Amino acid sequence: MKEKIFQQIIKDSKNKVKGLARQNGWLWFYNIHQKEVIKFAHKLLEKYKEANKQIVLIACWLHDIAHYYAKDDKEILRLKKKHHLNGARIAGELLKNYDIDQKEIEQIKSCVLRHRNHEPYQAETLEEKIVVAADTLSHFGSIFYFTYFKFHPTHSLERMVKDDLAKTARDWRDLQVLPEAREMVETEYKTIRKLLENYNRKEV
Repeated sequence: MKEKIFQQIIKDSKNKVKGLARQNGWLWFYNIHQKEVIKFAHKLLEKYKEANKQIVLIACWLHDIAHYYAKDDKEILRLKKKHHLNGARIAGELLKNYDIDQKEIEQIKSCVLRHRNHEPYQAETLEEKIVVAADTLSHFGSIFYFTYFKFHPTHSLERMVKDDLAKTARDWRDLQVLPEAREMVETEYKTIRKLLENYNRKEV
């Protein structure tokens, strides 16, 4: 796509996501997650220069767009299970308003659809893998794991530790999607794991 159109899509996507975040009370999530995803996407694109930068960055801006329509923590948990499906649909609806090839729209939709890297929608192309990795890396680049009670205000601290240990393990596993991804956050991963594991140690 032409650079001018690409820049307009990025601007409009950012405004759309940030506007929804502000409207529905998810600006904190935007700040600790969305901005980190974009930051890590740029870092990965420096390493994987053969990737289509335009496809990756547009997909990163739209990958969680379905989340931002949620009105509260209960609704976002309900939407989460299918947010990749709904996000791909929403992305397609937004992108049809621009003068870009249908092939490009399908590539972006596929990145959104596969960003969770779960069967049957596992990442296949380099662009899809970069979106998966950027999304996952963002969890280690902010206080993401420590916002647990934003989503589960009634859970115990013990439950948080258990769930966050499981989540960090899944995220570390998912970073295998790109060879160099783990190196970028290995220190953060080990630190977060140690903090969580220390809570589980028996009192001396």
